Amino acid sequence: MRSMLISIWGRRLSLFLLQLVVVLGLIALYRWYVPYHAREKAAQAVAVREAKITTFFQDAVLEEPKREISVPLEGAIVKRHPWRLRTVFSPREATSALGPPDATTFDFRGGQHLTWIGTNHQLEASFEAGRVYCLSLEDRATGHGMIVYESVTSWHPY
Repeated sequence: MRSMLISIWGRRLSLFLLQLVVVLGLIALYRWYVPYHAREKAAQAVAVREAKITTFFQDAVLEEPKREISVPLEGAIVKRHPWRLRTVFSPREATSALGPPDATTFDFRGGQHLTWIGTNHQLEASFEAGRVYCLSLEDRATGHGMIVYESVTSWHPY
């Protein structure tokens, strides 16, 4: 009888220890792996967004290689090829290509400004009456960038 009680308690103890190991494993999974996986997915999403910003800007603007203008850049006057908008698009088209903007603002004249922020660049598209009139691309590390308008005479690096 006594050996039977010991064997029953031994089985219960081993089942309890097995359940304890499973619960501790689940706690470890949720404490360390799930946040790590979420950070990895967020980093991938930001990298995809950065690629979309770069591709969108390259598709939306055009460099004029035939013209050269003098512009002040980093304390000196340099010659650069101006840029202009290649296509005209609406806020809806920009949002469908880049996803929802990180910031949306409106100016006093009714203009809409949408901003997308990536890891390396920040893109701001300015719209008036539902069509783009200005794109601004800024390097987030240096703060330098360019403002591109429909006309090459309005192009401005900074």
